Formats: sequence, C-alpha cells, structure tokens
Amino acid sequence: MHCPLPYRPRFSPFLLTLVLVGLGLGSVACGSDEAPPPVPALPEDGPPPTGGAGVPDVVAPEREEAMGMGEAYRPERDQVTDHLGVGLEAVTAEVEEGSHPDALFFQGVLPCADCAGIRTKLTLLPGPRVYVLRETYLGVAGGGDATFTILGRWGEEPGVLEAVPTAAVIRLDGEAEGPPRAYLARLDRDTLRLLDREGLWIDSDLPYELRRVEEF
Repeated sequence: MHCPLPYRPRFSPFLLTLVLVGLGLGSVACGSDEAPPPVPALPEDGPPPTGGAGVPDVVAPEREEAMGMGEAYRPERDQVTDHLGVGLEAVTAEVEEGSHPDALFFQGVLPCADCAGIRTKLTLLPGPRVYVLRETYLGVAGGGDATFTILGRWGEEPGVLEAVPTAAVIRLDGEAEGPPRAYLARLDRDTLRLLDREGLWIDSDLPYELRRVEEF
C-alpha cells in the first residue's frame, strides 16, 4: 500500500531573506532601552583618561625608573658645589692646559664613619688661592660610591698649631658668610693632615694624611 508523504511547505530564497531580516529587526526593537555607554573622548592635550578605556599601557622612561620598573632609582651621586661661580670645567681646563704650573696636588683615603673610606683629591692653586676638593665616599649605603666636588678659595690660618708648632694651617673656605669647609696642617712640603672642624689636631692613629703627587 502506498502511503502519501507528509506535506512540506517550500520557501523561495527571496521569502527566506525577508524572514531573516524581519527577525533581526525584531530583536533590536525588543532589546534594552538603555543607550550604550559613550566612548570617552581624548583630551586636546595631556595623557588619555586613566579610568577604563584609554588607559596608556606604556610608562614614560623617567617614571619607569622612579616606579622601580626599570633600573633601580638612585639619588644623584656626583654633586658639584661651586663657591666661586666660575665653573668647575673652566678651572679644570686651566690646570690641564698648564696655566697653573705651580699647582699642588694631594691625595689619600681618609677615615669614614659609615663607609669604607673617603678617597680625597685636593688641588691647590697658589696664585689665585683657589682649591678643588674631590671626595669620593667608597661603599656607601645602597651600594656604589658617592662623589662630591667643591670649588672655593683657600688661605692660611694665622696662629700656631700647638701639636705641631712648625706646621702651617691651611683653611678651605666655603660660603662667603659660612664656616670653613676644612682645616689642614701642612706638616712638610709633601704632607697635609686633616684637622677637626675647629682647626685643632686630631689625636688618632687613623690615616688623616694626604700625600703630594705630581698629578692625578
């Protein structure tokens, strides 16, 4: 016995397209009435906004250091103090060019309370009475060294040093109205010895001497 096949409606491609388009429009019409959040506008100048969209994913190199993302941030460790206002480079160039043939050079490693020692280089220019003092603190906290260079005037202190009556006392001046930076006793032609802040002898076996050299 032959059974009739069930009825299957046929749709033309054109009719099917209309149905699908209608379903798409209906889903939009039935969606939420709330408008989508606006896209934050970029300011005319300055960085993009920092909340949500527009957060920059690149940190400027100078901020990267300070934030510890790159190299470890360290304070300045090579400082120059110019009490004369003439520029360290100018004085150094004159010395290197031989403009001061009578320049005196002394060096040594002085004691330090919280580092491995203070490598000290002192240049004395007898004519203009100018000095260049370069102190490098070795092995400071945090690692590495810290160097401080001072440019100023020097002179000879009147009076007699009781501990060594034959020694002349050299005074390294600082600010015009401030106290001297340091006092040194010239024990002989080739030796200077650091004194305390009052210009008095330091009674100690530690090495407070600077020895004369031909050049640095």
